[in-house]
Amino acid sequence: MLLRVLNIVVQVTILGTLVGIVVSLLSLGFVYGVKEISSFREAYGLCSFVIFSNCFSYAPLAFLLISAIIILSVKKTLHISRYHGPADVILTAHSNTESLDPKTGFLSTFAAFVSASGGASVGQYGPLVHLGGTIGNLINKFTPGLLSKDTFIGCGVAAAISAGFSSPIGGIIFAHEAILRHFSFKAIAPIAVSSVVGSTLTTYFFPSGILFQNTDARIELLPAVSLSLLLGPICALGSVIFMKSLLALQKNVQIVGRTELSRILIAVMICGLLGGFFPEILGLGGNTIVGILDNSFSLGFLFIILILKLFVTVVCLSLGFFGGVFSPALVLGASVGGIFTIFGNFIGFENLGDSLVLAGMAALSASVIGAPIASIVIIFELTHSYDLAFVAIICVAASCLISSLTFGHSFFDKQLINRNFKINSGRSEILLSEVVVTTLIGKNEFLKVNKSITKDSLLAQFRDTDFTEAYVVNDFNQLIGKVKVNDLLKVDDQVEPSRPLIIRETDTISDAIKKASNFVGESIPILKKDDTLLGVITEADLFSQYLEVQSAISNIEKD
Repeated sequence: MLLRVLNIVVQVTILGTLVGIVVSLLSLGFVYGVKEISSFREAYGLCSFVIFSNCFSYAPLAFLLISAIIILSVKKTLHISRYHGPADVILTAHSNTESLDPKTGFLSTFAAFVSASGGASVGQYGPLVHLGGTIGNLINKFTPGLLSKDTFIGCGVAAAISAGFSSPIGGIIFAHEAILRHFSFKAIAPIAVSSVVGSTLTTYFFPSGILFQNTDARIELLPAVSLSLLLGPICALGSVIFMKSLLALQKNVQIVGRTELSRILIAVMICGLLGGFFPEILGLGGNTIVGILDNSFSLGFLFIILILKLFVTVVCLSLGFFGGVFSPALVLGASVGGIFTIFGNFIGFENLGDSLVLAGMAALSASVIGAPIASIVIIFELTHSYDLAFVAIICVAASCLISSLTFGHSFFDKQLINRNFKINSGRSEILLSEVVVTTLIGKNEFLKVNKSITKDSLLAQFRDTDFTEAYVVNDFNQLIGKVKVNDLLKVDDQVEPSRPLIIRETDTISDAIKKASNFVGESIPILKKDDTLLGVITEADLFSQYLEVQSAISNIEKD
């Protein structure tokens, strides 16, 4: 027993450390690379000429065009149908059949790196989450049986978030809250190891912090909490507008341009021209957040950042550039929080510090990604201030409640629902939807007769076989209908077969359970598209499959 426990502890530690090191080093390379290239890009963003007292720079247009060419070239040359993101990670963690393709995963990360470096208004944390999940899934394939697939994915995601924010507790919670959607002792140990390793490496390479520093924690709680209660619903409104606008344009991209080339060039022109006047709306937005925290922008300029950042992000993510939604959500939330801070100061609420800016960031991003607890913890770990985290709790709670009621759990869940994956119905619905009913064929015997059979012959077969139902078919084995023995005994003449409840061969177990919810009878026929009878299933078969899935989920979520 002691050796078994020791063996498990060693395996968990080694595998968690391995995933943590690989993911965190790649994540740090991504973050540092984008930061350096962005600094190089911004150095060339000097004034090219002046229009109506406003300075314009050609640099955003040039860098965005270069990024667009690289992204399209990679996608066409390496035959990528679409880039993948956190939604694919969530689905893979909950599915037995889905997997994260390493080629698509790494190229998606590269596309996001190029987009962010070139100044496209996209995020970095979504691609890092997908990268972490891809690496975890890949290591799982080489070490089958040691840990479950979803645990390996959770390790990768936790390491990515921990490295990206230098937030080990936030990484652990995010992996469980947003990806796995459950807590278990088996999962939390390796995920914790990976997250701590990621944060340790981040602290080693970036001892001064990786996101932002020197937040003002000197606040008066009563006015900050009071305004936070109002800020939450506004952040919810902003998040819903952001997500609905993004989904709407992505659904109707053909209206903008018929080809990928035309669409991404339109995005280059729109973002390049607007970014030429307002560089604060481009890229990841880290410097913009720092400016808002430092009170460097006027009220009018904050409104400009809020509106244009939302617009260019929707354009970039819909028309060809690739990246996450988390970083843009942080900028949008910071802008709303900055506006509320100025408003609070105007009505006499002083000493608000950075509380509303950070609360806005946490609330709007939490509504977008569906991770309220992780967002609050990340704020606490970044600021080391209980008061700032306390103000954020009120804002996040209100924002997530309203956005969930008006839009849904998260942007990623809505993406999966639009792809006909019922993630909102839980893990059991996904697993039941992955098994087709034809896997149950052959388990049950049934009485099948030809349409020319007489009443006396059919009654004799009922007596000899103990069946109470018979399936009547034609000469081509196509179902005509079903005859029940009780109906046959009530009439003198031959009973006309009635059309029974049927299940198609393409239906899943989930579909069959829904169809059979009000079924009463001996069995249900499974038919091909042309009504050829393949076999039958019973309610017991469906119940058995459901119980097997529930047992498997229980083993995952409670151990």
